[in-house]
Amino acid sequence: MSTPGTSPDPAKIQMFRTRLREEWTGERTVAAWRKWHAQIAAFTRGATEAILEAAHLRPDMRVLDLACGVGDPALSIAAEVAPSGRVTATDLGPGMMSLAEELARKKGLANIEFREANAESLPFADASFDVLSCRFGIMFFPDLAKALRECLRVLKPGGRAAFVAWGKKEQPFFSTTAGIILKRVPVPPPPPDPDGPSLFMFGERDRLRRALESAGFANVHEEDRIIPGRWSGSVEEYWEQFTEVAAPFRPLLDQLTTEQRAQARDESLLAVKKFWDGREINLPLEIVIGSGIRP
Repeated sequence: MSTPGTSPDPAKIQMFRTRLREEWTGERTVAAWRKWHAQIAAFTRGATEAILEAAHLRPDMRVLDLACGVGDPALSIAAEVAPSGRVTATDLGPGMMSLAEELARKKGLANIEFREANAESLPFADASFDVLSCRFGIMFFPDLAKALRECLRVLKPGGRAAFVAWGKKEQPFFSTTAGIILKRVPVPPPPPDPDGPSLFMFGERDRLRRALESAGFANVHEEDRIIPGRWSGSVEEYWEQFTEVAAPFRPLLDQLTTEQRAQARDESLLAVKKFWDGREINLPLEIVIGSGIRP
């Protein structure tokens, strides 16, 4: 990744790529997402609805969904553009997509296909798609500028790209879980590289807008939004899924002693209980929605 006007460091970008693949395509991560996918889909439903809204979908469109994971929002998009529209859903590896394929079959969605693809070198011809979507993936592009130029390239003139990313770090989604762990890590990780991918990088106002405009998108729009994150399981279950699903934070958890881990869990349960109404957890999730058009 590089900021506008600077040259990316190839060694640094390769390091980011390697870490991304290790964190998100490993068996441990895939198994966790298979286990918790239904609850996570419900918890982040507002983010899926936001990207469907920003994408301006119509039934006959061809749509490319990047970093589709276990199928959000690709499966919802396929239902929106059916029967004549088609969705190509991509991810870095087959693990997560294998579940998305199973879910598509169960839902009877025949207008979706799955491909392994890297956002920095998309295996599609120029001007192939009417819409490109990416929900909670853009923060992890190792070379952001290159990936966004690829997004622009595969869109038809007038085609729209829609992205959803996490908002600022200072929000309950982070402070009730990872923030608590970070206070106890014996060797705290270095602060995020200003030119590197990080979970909350687009919490900096206008950063997503500037990135899209630098890549050549027109009519760029950025919006901050708070959506409800509803978790129907228990507070204890919420902590359990976090420790299994949150790939970037598992190495930090592994650094903790048994006693420190127990303390972190107790503090997290106490923090999350403030958002528990006796039936479900309702966390306010702060997201950023970005969109732009290929001229």
